[in-house]
Amino acid sequence: MLIRNETTGVRRWYSFVIVLTGLVMFSSCVSSTLNTTSSTSILDTAGSTSMTDDAAYAEIKAIAGKLKDSSDSAAYEVLVEKSAVFINMYPKYERVDKVYYLLGDSLIQLNRVDEGIAVFEELIKYYPAADYVEQSLLKLGLAYDKVGKHHKADQLYEKLLNHTKYRGGWSANTAGQLLGQNWDARTGELADEPGPKAYPTSSQFIDKPAFDFQVTGLKGEPISLSQYRGQVVLLDFWATWCPPCIAEMPNVKRTYAKYKNHKFEIIGISLDQATAPLEAYIASEGLAWRQYWDNSGKISGMYNVRAIPSTFLIDGAGIIRRVNLRGSALEMAVGELVRENLKN
Repeated sequence: MLIRNETTGVRRWYSFVIVLTGLVMFSSCVSSTLNTTSSTSILDTAGSTSMTDDAAYAEIKAIAGKLKDSSDSAAYEVLVEKSAVFINMYPKYERVDKVYYLLGDSLIQLNRVDEGIAVFEELIKYYPAADYVEQSLLKLGLAYDKVGKHHKADQLYEKLLNHTKYRGGWSANTAGQLLGQNWDARTGELADEPGPKAYPTSSQFIDKPAFDFQVTGLKGEPISLSQYRGQVVLLDFWATWCPPCIAEMPNVKRTYAKYKNHKFEIIGISLDQATAPLEAYIASEGLAWRQYWDNSGKISGMYNVRAIPSTFLIDGAGIIRRVNLRGSALEMAVGELVRENLKN
């Protein structure tokens, strides 16, 4: 169960309760046509026990679920109302962090960005170990970008990148890409944000043709998959700031050294924030294969990379055969595919 950190400022928490109360009062004036799981509002039952915390949470989830394919402002107002009441009534509910997240996101969707920022800040402060903190750090950073406070957004993006639990995940990868952009280009919106549409998992790429691309490598050389047709290719998505990537690098180097003269190539796709640390690492480690700095997310978006390290092993015909190989499994899979390719 999530327990709020009692050592944090009581005065700040009391102020936020007042803010939530204001949200409840404001939202109760909103007339909505949304028909949820019950005709009785949580507000109507706030002084009674006719709706349990689980039932109230289920109602909020149901409203949020309907909003996945809708931008109905009235529905968002209802979600704000019920979420604010829920947090006031059940601050120690085990999934209150998700309710916070839905409240903050709904406020931003309604262009009440400052209020959304306050909600996300309170979630991160009082529930620092909650599941939805990772997503909230990114959402809060985007909200700060939206209102032009890019220096505050940078602090949150760097926190995601440096956090031992979050780095290497989709939110951290996205934060890294945002840090690589100019402030003027950061509007608080993501072109490829996870949400209602279903993204393919890495395993869904297996036995399907690999997406080709034409890019310019770090050394100015053209790189494409088509130029390696007839060879086994490993697409390796990684970054120097990613500890699991660095830990895996000896296995990648060993596999490359063993099979590089047997029609095997690696294309490194770096998600680093800048080229300087990338080039320094490549030089210090003597990485001999081609590297592309994917600062725009072009290739990682094509392959739906949500966490790193991610690898795609492609055969000589351009078909993805294996994904996300590590350790000895990488060397074995490459060896099998190289032998198969040499027979053809």
